[in-house]
Amino acid sequence: MDKKFFEKVFSEKRLEKYFNRYGGNTEKAITHYRCNVELSEAFYPCISTFEIALRNAISRELSVLFGREDWYSVFATTAGLTNLNKYISQANKQIAGRKEYASPSKIIAELTLGFWVSLFNVEYERIL
Repeated sequence: MDKKFFEKVFSEKRLEKYFNRYGGNTEKAITHYRCNVELSEAFYPCISTFEIALRNAISRELSVLFGREDWYSVFATTAGLTNLNKYISQANKQIAGRKEYASPSKIIAELTLGFWVSLFNVEYERIL
């Protein structure tokens, strides 16, 4: 295994802790790095499933709270929520870019995990 090659591909900084841990044993360092990549890949289905379940649960609650399937449409005119409208606009742009109809379910699916997590910020606690 060629240390310089891996540092070029993945960056010296990224691999530094692996090479330091194994005292310059390139084979052990790269094996450890590969194991970490494979472990991360193994978690992807769990994280993806969690994201979908979280998004759908929050969406159901917001539909009840606002009394409409397109609950996000009231963000533009609701004090304290207007800054969230940028996420909705971005989702609409993504959908329009694919020349698809922006139904409520499409917009909800297009919103990023960052959007859903941000709904738990203290600034929205009393509103939502």
